[in-house]
Amino acid sequence: MVTQIINGKVLLPSGLTKTNIEIENGIITSISKKNKINKSAEIIDAKDKYVIPGFIDLHTNGIAGFDLTNGLYDYKKNTFSVKKENYLRGIDTALKEYAKHGTTLVGLTTLETSPKKMLKIFQHVAEYKKNTANKLNDIFHGIYIEGTFMKDERFKGAHDHKYFYEPSIELFDRMQKAAEGNIKIVNVVPEWGKPALKLIEYLSKKKIISAAGHTSATGDEYFAAIERGLHLAIHVLNGPSSSSFKPFNSGGALEAFLTSEKMFLEIITDGYHVNKSYVMDIIKRKGTDKCIAITDSMFTTNAPNIKQFKINGVVGKVSRNGEYIQIAGKENMHSLFGSMLTMDKAFSNLLTWFTQPIEGIWNSPHEPVDFEEALVNSSRMCSQNPAVLLGIYAPQNNYSATGSIGSNKRADIVITDIIKNKHRYDLVIDKVLLKGDVVHSNKR
Repeated sequence: MVTQIINGKVLLPSGLTKTNIEIENGIITSISKKNKINKSAEIIDAKDKYVIPGFIDLHTNGIAGFDLTNGLYDYKKNTFSVKKENYLRGIDTALKEYAKHGTTLVGLTTLETSPKKMLKIFQHVAEYKKNTANKLNDIFHGIYIEGTFMKDERFKGAHDHKYFYEPSIELFDRMQKAAEGNIKIVNVVPEWGKPALKLIEYLSKKKIISAAGHTSATGDEYFAAIERGLHLAIHVLNGPSSSSFKPFNSGGALEAFLTSEKMFLEIITDGYHVNKSYVMDIIKRKGTDKCIAITDSMFTTNAPNIKQFKINGVVGKVSRNGEYIQIAGKENMHSLFGSMLTMDKAFSNLLTWFTQPIEGIWNSPHEPVDFEEALVNSSRMCSQNPAVLLGIYAPQNNYSATGSIGSNKRADIVITDIIKNKHRYDLVIDKVLLKGDVVHSNKR
């Protein structure tokens, strides 16, 4: 099957160019203005539209009523179900919703729970990955374990500390066996000391990414973990990560991940979890090649019937403007429970911020860049950088590369209008292609 995308403004890693794209068997085979129309091909006319790489949401708990850990939400009973048929249906619903927002690869993230329940849901995931013929299956890249190997109750955020466990190769192997190899990222907080370092080294040898967040680690502890293979800082500046302005112990986690060139940084770019001034400061400090935009979205995202809920005894509610979740109660009105962000909105926010003058907190004002440079920067953070971290930006181990538009890359593509309204840019997605197949089309 041959598909041609013609007349589009194509975003390459180097910038925008008006060109044509040819796709065969899910792979981009040619990018050229000279491509002739193939009468037997499926033709997609992208005239006046932008053709950009599909988004990679590295860190999301769920969407559209589905939560990786708790399963499918029942609106009428206000409860979750992990019954296999409901759980698998929930994954399908979630992947369809991710695709609508331009996400062509997703890392679904766990909350904390008992090992027994974790093993059960991982078995469901493995079955889905093996046996589901739905082409959306390819969006689900793997599992991201966030809550299991955390330690300090003060840094738990919305997680339940009774399900925190000391880092254990044996426990990880049990989970990976149940998941049939689908675990790709694991949060291991360095303050556990030797058990954490041992697990991080083990994960590195297995080519599984070690991350650290919700951590009270000193800078020395965090740097030791980096030397063992830690590569990813979880949702930076969003709540619980240690820091210190004093010279002792090399500071905290903040000082370590900001200064280490080995670290990639996740940032929730909804403008609520982290003030946009701090977002721009972080990007200036680390560079656009080390920052990754994530949603950290919850099951309430694009689930309009859910206004309030309870998970592990904690009551959350959707904010009045519908753009974030907070812990219920007036005293908690600024304690965030989770995100309602989608990747098209994350991209739009970045594009807007890069093209605006923004007063920094740690820095003098961030001067705006032109639209094309802002597009390149936003695409790096939403597509290229997560692919680099995951080791799938360049072809290897028989996995077709993704994260940018280029020859011999997987045809994960978003065709979109970009609308400017006063000082803001917004994406209006027309089509989303996953491995060359149209998995979402906006019928306007």
